Amino acid sequence: MSRRVFAIVMTAAFFVLSVVGITNAQSQTLTVFAASSLMDAFSEIGKTFEAAHSGVSVVFNFGSSATLATQLLEGAPADIFASANAKQMQVAVDGKRTAGKPRTFAKNRLILIVPADNPANIHTLHDLANSGVKLVIAAPKVPVRDYTDAMIAKLVIDPAYGNAYKTSFMANVVSEEDNVRQVSAKVALGEADAGLVYKSDVTPDIADKVIAIQIPDAINTLAAYPITVTDNAADAKLAGEFVDYVLSDEGQEILVKWNFISYHIPALATTISLPTDGTLSVDGQVLNPLSMTPDSIKANFASQTIDVTYKNGEDTVKASFTGVKLWDILGAAQPNYNTDVKNDKLSMYVVATGSDGYQAVIALGEIDPDFGSQNILVAYEQDGKALDGLRLVVPGDAHDGRYVSGLVNLSLRDAPTAGT
Repeated sequence: MSRRVFAIVMTAAFFVLSVVGITNAQSQTLTVFAASSLMDAFSEIGKTFEAAHSGVSVVFNFGSSATLATQLLEGAPADIFASANAKQMQVAVDGKRTAGKPRTFAKNRLILIVPADNPANIHTLHDLANSGVKLVIAAPKVPVRDYTDAMIAKLVIDPAYGNAYKTSFMANVVSEEDNVRQVSAKVALGEADAGLVYKSDVTPDIADKVIAIQIPDAINTLAAYPITVTDNAADAKLAGEFVDYVLSDEGQEILVKWNFISYHIPALATTISLPTDGTLSVDGQVLNPLSMTPDSIKANFASQTIDVTYKNGEDTVKASFTGVKLWDILGAAQPNYNTDVKNDKLSMYVVATGSDGYQAVIALGEIDPDFGSQNILVAYEQDGKALDGLRLVVPGDAHDGRYVSGLVNLSLRDAPTAGT
């Protein structure tokens, strides 16, 4: 071979190798471990991320958050972990498989689903305790099971359900699935009479095969989803960009499209609007604003009667009030907590406003069962007689300054963020 031909061959070979090298250098794979309930939303997010990042392929491993956390602890390679609850994310954190602090990126609600023909004639949660119902739920440690158990715990203390309901409910469980998508699939295929899943699991491919039954807000549980870059991401910068995209307005729009709740907490108005039709409105930093009458409060919440003694001016008043726990009413409105802030509930407060504009403030920690656990009531009766409107009753107060009469608004608010 002549020197000239050899030179041409070597030049061509060098060019080919250079092109291959450049191509390989530009091709990257981003591996995302994500809860199975995120399958549709994250698949779309992955495609839009790839479109904006030439040469990047996003590969997903969808499954139960508990299974994914275990895989991470066993050394499975991943760049990002998106869990359906904080519990399984903490498993990864404790196992030193995360880099930086996880961020909440979405929230979700539980719903009850039944097959489209509803063979067991199920219309409410009460019906799940009926004899012969075939109920499918997630297995222990799967996040949706944790949220289901939390809901059952609320039902146990409700006189309309109680411990007998839990016993019958669990006796009807015919299958415990490894992830939430398996629960929804079994119901859609008619292999079960009912299942408990996330709202986001009623996807277009099964929407005509199931009936979604809403769970009352007072007993529903709100799921929070955290995300983080792993400790040994192949390209931590690229992985961080994916997380940022999920948290961005565009990423949030995709999640909301697939029935998730955005993690964004909207700014609140600086003034409070008061109803003038005799109703009680519950608003502010809540996901489910309410408008209720005394009759609807009686019908939808467990009532209780308490005896109180307080000062009204110089007079001592002893009275018996019947009403509903303020904590229960706020629970039905579903407070929009900032789950990334430790004990965020302790920085929150309720502004109670009367029809005349009179206001008083209750710290959320005062009524939270995990902290003050005060039995503050929204009362509709005093000494067995109907009140003219609603009244806030604060048993622990020596004076009646916070006994707001003509109660028309409860607004949940959060303290201003501390500056540096």
